[in-house]
Amino acid sequence: MKNKLSILILIYFALINTVNAKEKIKVFYSGFSFSNNYDSNKMFTQYTKKIVKNINTEDKLDIISNNLLKEIKKANFQNINLDLENLLDFRKYPDNAIVMSVVMQHEEFSQEYSNSLKKFSGFYDSYFLILFYDFSDKSLIASIPFEFEIPMLSNEKFDEAEVLKRIKEFYLKDKPFQELIKIINQFNIKRKYDLRIGVTNVKIHERALNHMPKNTKKHLSSMKNLIAQTFSKRLSQNHNVAIVPYAEGQSIGKAMKLRFVQSDEIYDIKIPNPDYHIAIEIKGFKKLLGQASAVEDLYLYGSFANIEIYQPDLNKYYFNESLRGVTRVKIPKGQVDLNDWRKYYYNLEILFDNFSKNIIKQNQKWMKEASKKKIKKKLKELKIVMDKLK
Repeated sequence: MKNKLSILILIYFALINTVNAKEKIKVFYSGFSFSNNYDSNKMFTQYTKKIVKNINTEDKLDIISNNLLKEIKKANFQNINLDLENLLDFRKYPDNAIVMSVVMQHEEFSQEYSNSLKKFSGFYDSYFLILFYDFSDKSLIASIPFEFEIPMLSNEKFDEAEVLKRIKEFYLKDKPFQELIKIINQFNIKRKYDLRIGVTNVKIHERALNHMPKNTKKHLSSMKNLIAQTFSKRLSQNHNVAIVPYAEGQSIGKAMKLRFVQSDEIYDIKIPNPDYHIAIEIKGFKKLLGQASAVEDLYLYGSFANIEIYQPDLNKYYFNESLRGVTRVKIPKGQVDLNDWRKYYYNLEILFDNFSKNIIKQNQKWMKEASKKKIKKKLKELKIVMDKLK
């Protein structure tokens, strides 16, 4: 009887494993690419585009593509069965294949001199999308945003050569794409999603533009895309939902251009019209001195934004409220070359993150600080919306 019971248990677990294996969707990995959605793309991917020019003669891959591939080869994906055999030959993909690509959208570097450290502090930020699309008609299935930051210190002011050196070292030593595997495993990748959500409009008021980098007006599409991605990443990460990517300067239903590094192939990926539209209105920023001492000053950095979530088919607004966020920053006396924009932007990130988290569980203190109105009921209604998207 014991032997029979053991055999039955083994058969049971074998069947469970078989079912789980069948549930994994086969996905073809197509490599690393750039998104060319706006005219300023070259400017805002300037470091990575120089790095990928150095190709290894043996595997025909650049440092970033090679780093990505190494991490993916070691990965244990829970929901997808990833095909890595046809990385350099798209002609071998079957017509109905689901294809995954890691896409760089934006990167930027900023620095300031720290009086307390007596060094230059540098910050490199890189923004990506993990795209899943149908190879037969190049239509988007799912998009998952992610990003990383490289903090740097130097006795001298950073120049381009030093920034490039630090980025290369980071890719080689710190393995930034390990996080990518965890992110993919959080999502239930499907061939088709019944409902989708995405940022469809970003508006920046003139008084907000005055606190942004000087070249923002010249490259407004890039800034709007960055704000949309920052919001989308927090919503996606906190709720484990895929997001329709924002495409500034293009009407809904148009395409996102992908240029693949290892082959120079360019594909137009059709972007679907989301069922739920998100509109973000950046109304302004404000900086106030909160407290002063002999050695440092405490400043309050504030961001003001309106977030709207709307379902066009039902002509229904689930959320349409102005929110504010405040971050306290200690600055040493006599600080020069202060990068206020980075602190405003960090504050905006926190506001987006708190908004997303409060959809899941409402925090009375945050709601009171963020809005003059009662928003608890509306946030609870958004939880029902987010659950429908999984």
